[in-house]
Amino acid sequence: MERITAEEALRLVLDKVYTRQDSQNIPVNEALGRVCAGRMYAPIDNPPFDRSPFDGFALRSADSAGASPANPARLRVAGTVYAGEVYTERLERGDAVRIMTGAMFPAGLDCMVMQENVRVENGGAEVLVSEPVGAYENYVRAGEDIRKGQLLVEAGERLSFAHLAILSAMGFADVPVKALPSVGLLCTGDELAPAGKPLPPGKIYNSNETLIGLRMKELGFFPRFLPVSGDEAGMVAAKIDTVIEELDALVTTGAVSVGEKDIFHEVFKILGVEKLFWRLNSKPGGAILCGIYRGRPLLCLSGNPFAALTGFELIVKPVMGKIASRDDLAIRKQRVKLDGNLEARPIRRFIRARIEDGRAKFPADNMSGQIFSIVGCNCLLDIPAGAALSAGSEVEALLY
Repeated sequence: MERITAEEALRLVLDKVYTRQDSQNIPVNEALGRVCAGRMYAPIDNPPFDRSPFDGFALRSADSAGASPANPARLRVAGTVYAGEVYTERLERGDAVRIMTGAMFPAGLDCMVMQENVRVENGGAEVLVSEPVGAYENYVRAGEDIRKGQLLVEAGERLSFAHLAILSAMGFADVPVKALPSVGLLCTGDELAPAGKPLPPGKIYNSNETLIGLRMKELGFFPRFLPVSGDEAGMVAAKIDTVIEELDALVTTGAVSVGEKDIFHEVFKILGVEKLFWRLNSKPGGAILCGIYRGRPLLCLSGNPFAALTGFELIVKPVMGKIASRDDLAIRKQRVKLDGNLEARPIRRFIRARIEDGRAKFPADNMSGQIFSIVGCNCLLDIPAGAALSAGSEVEALLY
């Protein structure tokens, strides 16, 4: 299919893409951002015992009954318990125990009073409590935060630092996660030169590898960077054929338009790729060619930097999301107001912009080969074909 909408194109690819089902156990401290592969339940209560929320003195509430500033309850300090300790001495009526934050309550004591609310006398041997303390006042019960058997993480949830802190608190050293997809990135073009060396005449530095590759990393993937290839269809086809079985998807940049060296049409013929579509009826990023080869998607983006990024956001990112069971990578939209005017164009456009306080600010020039104005952008404005819009007009934004 040719000249289709971005939505139709994405549907064609998603219908052909599998979701990886395999999983692995990895250390909790390495699982940030990964997708949980199974339900996780609490094996213990949290806290695992009755504990004190403050530094102070634990006592029996009955021993403070009737206490007042004029007639305070005078209690014997029988000992001290620190966090991580268990107080095992026998306690009598009228006894108190100095207790630290997080320490286990001694058996038989049912409340505590903070140290700043009492007076200590006789060298710390006695404590005076000047008002009654209720039963279970300043008392954290076992399981008050999390009960044993409680669901902690649902299968399919993306693990945040909070999820992983909870799992650590429950004693988990490892967590089952969905396997990360293996995504290859291949940049093509005889004009590409490596960074770090003088730029030969007629050449450009390869920014697409950094632009697309690091965007993948930002989303939680670790792309396999394939060596830059020249514009020779047979060599590119051979390279793809060699690596495709090791990948879940392959993303390329360059050589997808209609020029003499736009070789991917020939590459698809050489390999026998099932072509899904070529070109979108929108700009930039309209020059995109997608197909399926040995069950894997081949997602061939434009060589122009912003066009490549637009194609990535519209097609590649949600495709990677399906492979990785990442619902958060589906396209998200928001209505925003324009901060400036836009002239009508005969084709649908996706314009880089930044949303601030519900308004979208955008650069005056949105040429697909320009890269500097990508800095600071957090969305693409979806501008319909033929629409002339003034400041304050509402449009739909695709959020990065």
